[in-house]
Amino acid sequence: MRQIERISKARISEIAKLKQKKYRKDIGMFVVEGQRLIDQLHIYGINAVELYTTNPMFDRIDDIPTSLCSEDELKRICDSGHPSGIAGLYPLPRPGVESFHRALYLDRVSDPGNLGTIFRTAAAFGMDAIFLSPASCELANPKVVRASLGAVYAVAWQVLDIDALCAINARKLVLDMNADTALEEYLPSAGPEIFILGSEAHGVDRALMAMADERLKIRMQGSMESLNLAISTSILCYQLSLYRA
Repeated sequence: MRQIERISKARISEIAKLKQKKYRKDIGMFVVEGQRLIDQLHIYGINAVELYTTNPMFDRIDDIPTSLCSEDELKRICDSGHPSGIAGLYPLPRPGVESFHRALYLDRVSDPGNLGTIFRTAAAFGMDAIFLSPASCELANPKVVRASLGAVYAVAWQVLDIDALCAINARKLVLDMNADTALEEYLPSAGPEIFILGSEAHGVDRALMAMADERLKIRMQGSMESLNLAISTSILCYQLSLYRA
């Protein structure tokens, strides 16, 4: 086992800047923390540029440059308050959707936990792509990546404004709790489809509502007004997956 060299203070200071959105965008890198997430990214074929560990006995992975750091140093470069002993430097997920059959459009989704969970759900149930409105949360937010368990690399995505979305030749369906048609009554079409969802705070933009070919609702019992966006999306993606069986 080769000895792991200790990271320099200057390098820690440089990596810590990646907590800033602007710096992440300029450099094209961000820090991912936790062994489980690093392992999952490896399964997706995404490997770290560098690794940082508090364990002096850590076994190197595929000759990835690895540095030893203290717990306090790891806290400086990680977003969470209690990193679990390992972190890695990764390239940002790249946008780009070449083709799709079923995709999601997320309108002004600002909560990073919700956004990450939606990516994880989309990967689990075979959605082809996710489109994001320009006002949605930054995909390279470390909280998004953690909540997605790395699925931000597995599902194709792209930022689109309303005009660009309108120009796509696809059937557009809005998830709307006031719709007349229930989700289980949905009938798939042969062509591409985009399912539009809005945040709990703002709902779906009126312009998006106006362009919709159909509105669907999740049928609920009792007087519950709405569901958490990530849960609603999970129900939608599961229902759509039944048509692939």
